[in-house]
Amino acid sequence: MNEEILQRAVMLQQQSQETERQLAFVDEQIRELEEFGKNLDFADASEEKEILASLGKGVFIKSEIKDKKLFVDVGAGVLVRKTASETKKVIDGQLKRFTEARIHITGQLEMFREELGKMIGEIEKLRNKN
Repeated sequence: MNEEILQRAVMLQQQSQETERQLAFVDEQIRELEEFGKNLDFADASEEKEILASLGKGVFIKSEIKDKKLFVDVGAGVLVRKTASETKKVIDGQLKRFTEARIHITGQLEMFREELGKMIGEIEKLRNKN
């Protein structure tokens, strides 16, 4: 009985750690989307005609803004032209989904922690009997 509880506790701890990794990923996505939304607002309101455009991996190129419409990847390499406000709506939808996922994952994590606490209590009771 003691061994079975211990095995369940180890498995639950592993599930809890994986859930914590998922939560960290979701939190990072939320932070990135919020920052992106702020940058879109700034770019939309700006009258600047030149920007530093990221090529990736910390490399930028000076670019001239000829049109404020954006090219948005909608999946499978398909680009759609959208305004900053249209793009912001897409970001807001993604933020909403990630926020809902965060609530769900946080609930799972809390459930795992409660269950783990109960198992630790059972193990301590069994240990005190011996």
